[in-house]
Amino acid sequence: MADASSKDGSSPSWGLVLVRITCGVILVYAGWTKVSGGISEQLVTGTKDQFAHAPALVRAWGESFVLPHPWLFSHLIAWGELLGGLGLFLGALTRPAGIALTFQFANFYFAGPEQMQMFALLLAVCCFGCALSRAGRKCGMDVFLDGHLPRWLTL
Repeated sequence: MADASSKDGSSPSWGLVLVRITCGVILVYAGWTKVSGGISEQLVTGTKDQFAHAPALVRAWGESFVLPHPWLFSHLIAWGELLGGLGLFLGALTRPAGIALTFQFANFYFAGPEQMQMFALLLAVCCFGCALSRAGRKCGMDVFLDGHLPRWLTL
């Protein structure tokens, strides 16, 4: 069911739909590669040095929560990429998927390899833009989910 925003021209642009779908494809591929290849705790344990040099808040998060639980966070990373990417690709639950992926890639910006920082930042900004603009409302499943799920999920 379409809302009033699509009638008054304030729905997301087709360009943002393209960004949403492209980010979704990239993340589904990255997540599927991790999940199908076997999720390794090295995904998290290999970030110890990066967390040690991160800003205080990120360092505290990494050292207190992430590094002590490498199995859990390795799975959250892999499945977050796969399922969040699928959500973006399909335009389903775009806002919560975009916010969760923004958080994930903001952390990856500080904890990932230095050569991947700009890519992580780009993905974080694209995912946040998709979340803010409700990019699933132009051409995605959010059009059909609106009204059938709690409003905070599709707002």
